[in-house]
Amino acid sequence: MKLKKVLADTTIKLSESGIEGSARDARILTAYALQIPISELSLKINEQVSGKITSKLEKLILRRINREPISKILGRRDFWGRTFSINENVLDPRGDTETLIDFVIEKPVKSVLELGTGSGAIAITLACEWKEVHVTAVDISEDALLLAKLNAEKFNVQNKIHFLKSDWYDNVKGLFDLIISNPPYIGLAEQDELSAEVIKYDPEIALFAGRDGLDAYKKIIPNLPKFLKPDGFVALETGASQSNQVKKMMNAVGFIDAKIVKDLSGKDRLVAAKLA
Repeated sequence: MKLKKVLADTTIKLSESGIEGSARDARILTAYALQIPISELSLKINEQVSGKITSKLEKLILRRINREPISKILGRRDFWGRTFSINENVLDPRGDTETLIDFVIEKPVKSVLELGTGSGAIAITLACEWKEVHVTAVDISEDALLLAKLNAEKFNVQNKIHFLKSDWYDNVKGLFDLIISNPPYIGLAEQDELSAEVIKYDPEIALFAGRDGLDAYKKIIPNLPKFLKPDGFVALETGASQSNQVKKMMNAVGFIDAKIVKDLSGKDRLVAAKLA
């Protein structure tokens, strides 16, 4: 079967299963099965595809029809211009989270604490972008930390990051110039609103934070003054509907200049503040 027909058939199968962007996903999965860059598909469009490759592609198609995200199928995700390995043990880094990086990147510091590092995308990005920084990246999941360490080695910043198993601050010591986090913030009451791609393939521990989605902030915010240096600042990602509540929680523990920052879509995405 020619590649042109393979692409057409794959697109139809995905489309009939209700997959949005079926043509795009068909190209990605086909290139992955062929182990070539997507840009080369057009050059091989009239070439024959072996039965071994079509069999491999069929398995990939079934995974996508079962709503497994493309990034989880490929085992990788782009974030801030770098490609990170991901798996079922970590939250798939979203483009929206780049708002955190965008906000802090022009304010380089020497010490950072990241709470809930997951794949390590935030910690590693800061370690790559800032020459003199040292990051303490914590997570409660050993599996997540193992993956984050592999990602750090991939970008040769493992000596700039201390990965630490900890339930939030439990095993953390010292003071930091910056505390940053993309904590779980989805309320259990919102489960029915999530796509199958999220609910089936992102770990629950990285998604949900109590009924109202605020449980993680209730643990993180009251302890911020204990771990921030006198002139330190904090940046926390939030759900669009939670920013004002998170801002009030920060004000209550002494952050008088807390501000809400929007993402590229114009939605409230993070709350940032300096210690008063």
